[in-house]
Amino acid sequence: MTAAARPHTGGPVRSDASADTGAAPAASARKGPAAPDATTGRAGPGGPPGPAVEEIRARLEDWLAGAVLAPEADLSAPLADLGVDSLDLIRTARRIEDAFGVRVRLRELAVPEMTTARLAALVAERAGPRRTSAAVPGAGHGPVVLTPAQEQAWEEQTGDRGHWNQALLLTTRPGLDGELFAEAVRRLVAGHASLRLTVEDRPARRPRQLVTAIALDGPPGAALGPVLDTVDISEIADPDLPSAVTLRCTVEQEAPHPRTGPVARFVRFDAGPTRPGRLLIVVHQIAFDMVSWSVLLEDLEELYTALEAGHDDVWCAEGTPYPQWAEALAAHARTVDAEAETDWWTEVVRTPAAVPLDHAVADPRDANTARTAATHREEFPQELTARLRAAAHAHHAHPGDLVLHALGEVLADWLGESAVRVDILRHGREEHVGETHLARTTGWFTTTVPVRLDLAPGTATERLARTLGHLAALPGGGVGFGALSRHGRPRVSAALRAAPPSDVSFDFEGDDADTLPLGTLLPDVAPEPVGDITAPHWTRPHLVEVIATTDDEVLRVEWWYSTALHDEATVRGLAARHRAALTALLDAAEPGAAPTRIS
Repeated sequence: MTAAARPHTGGPVRSDASADTGAAPAASARKGPAAPDATTGRAGPGGPPGPAVEEIRARLEDWLAGAVLAPEADLSAPLADLGVDSLDLIRTARRIEDAFGVRVRLRELAVPEMTTARLAALVAERAGPRRTSAAVPGAGHGPVVLTPAQEQAWEEQTGDRGHWNQALLLTTRPGLDGELFAEAVRRLVAGHASLRLTVEDRPARRPRQLVTAIALDGPPGAALGPVLDTVDISEIADPDLPSAVTLRCTVEQEAPHPRTGPVARFVRFDAGPTRPGRLLIVVHQIAFDMVSWSVLLEDLEELYTALEAGHDDVWCAEGTPYPQWAEALAAHARTVDAEAETDWWTEVVRTPAAVPLDHAVADPRDANTARTAATHREEFPQELTARLRAAAHAHHAHPGDLVLHALGEVLADWLGESAVRVDILRHGREEHVGETHLARTTGWFTTTVPVRLDLAPGTATERLARTLGHLAALPGGGVGFGALSRHGRPRVSAALRAAPPSDVSFDFEGDDADTLPLGTLLPDVAPEPVGDITAPHWTRPHLVEVIATTDDEVLRVEWWYSTALHDEATVRGLAARHRAALTALLDAAEPGAAPTRIS
């Protein structure tokens, strides 16, 4: 998931704070005079005995019950059979760390035989006193390579690379303590290296990223500098407040910049002791993705709450810092395991991926800017969403896989090809790369992975099986493609980068697209818009972007396109054909359905 796919303008965002009821505050699990432990996230040695296995298992089942789609599901079954996806596992890993001070790697959660009982035993075994690490929050980091996603985006944006952001505007509780809040932000920024990134743009050489150190003592305002600002709106009357906030938000969208810094801005609107204030957080896309929001907001809530309670020794521990992930990913590209994927990716990028245009232009990607972006949205009946989930469960697949396959059916017909290539968006937090722990790390991990959809003649279920087989066999979650194409050996890298990216991308955000862990400090999303998160000249990465969500039990599919390249009628026609293809697929994929031959 990434805001690069579509602008976030401050619309309704759902909180999943209720899903965390009963969880111990993460900050209390990570407080202590020592720096956070790099292995466990707990700070300092000692501590009480770990919780009982039964208590851990009950908590795990309570968390997973909110993620499991089928109400009658047997929560003792392997996690892989419960319908949870990789984002659910990331959330579970964070909750385990928050509640028990234990880090579980995502790849441990993803093994086929992992159950709540086995996971509870694993957590109980690791809980208890932990050693202290020498890691220091706020430390700087020397220049390292950009990640593949960062470098590709850097090359795509030919104009000024500022004004390309993630942004949220939240309400703050009345009577917020400004000094405590500034200190909480200082510790938040110290704990997350991605919030202190800058990019070194070197002429005729590859850009690099580095992390600026931040002082952990002295006035927080002096340490933060331009990262934090406070706007006094206490004298503005209620009717005039929205326009004042909106105006400032619009101006702030141009503040973050990856070359000059800062990449993150926190603007607190102080509405006085009795009215809710506002907090605008703007982070440049080069340093942040949508999954990072939940980590950032959880840590900010916990830091402020702990400081307010008098716990001055609390710090947040993020896991593997983002620059270390960039280094690990570059090193992974030269490993035997990564190079063994070369043939796979070479075959995939040979698959047709260019769509017909309604308007001839010299360079479609040059014309494909935010200024020309438009969208069409299809909303499906609630009954179809239930059928989608049932069919996915019956085929041991993810609901998004079926929506993607239906898109492939439409594209194959549009291109007149028996196989098509689509770029899918994945969260990119793949912990099989090096010794990394990424569940609590912020940064831009979202990765674009090319997939080949084989739509050769066969029954509807046979064609679906080919798609599901390809997705299941995707090497290493797909991060190897970017690593090889950007950091692989010259011959491998050149071969993969010679193929143009697909003109079409697909992102299934499911029902997590607008979920945020809101609490008492930041109780809700503010009603005012955040402004345009991208400049008009910003280059869109794909000509057609298809984004599916299942929020409120309703499947919605958005088609983002450029009016400089495609007419509205064309996109509406594609969306209608996709709707028909998905409906037909569900008819054929239902248990007991007769085979349907599709030529």
